[in-house]
Amino acid sequence: METLLLLSTAVGLVVTLSVTILSGMKWMLGRVEHRTDARFAEMDARFERMDARFDRMETRTDERFAELGASLMEVQLGLARLEGPHPPFLIARG
Repeated sequence: METLLLLSTAVGLVVTLSVTILSGMKWMLGRVEHRTDARFAEMDARFERMDARFDRMETRTDERFAELGASLMEVQLGLARLEGPHPPFLIARG
């Protein structure tokens, strides 16, 4: 009779400790997951802000290149006017 009480106490102790350890691990993992999700949400917001910033920079850069292309074309036309028309070819190339 005494062994039955000893075994039931041992089983109860093992079950209680197992449940306590597993529930503590579940609580700890839940907190870690919550903090990780919050950090990922924060990083996603930062990446979205950086993407918007890069898009603005890209549009400004495209506008600058368009202006540069237009001014380069004006320089080429002015240089062509200064050089004058090409003389006619006396010997046909071929």
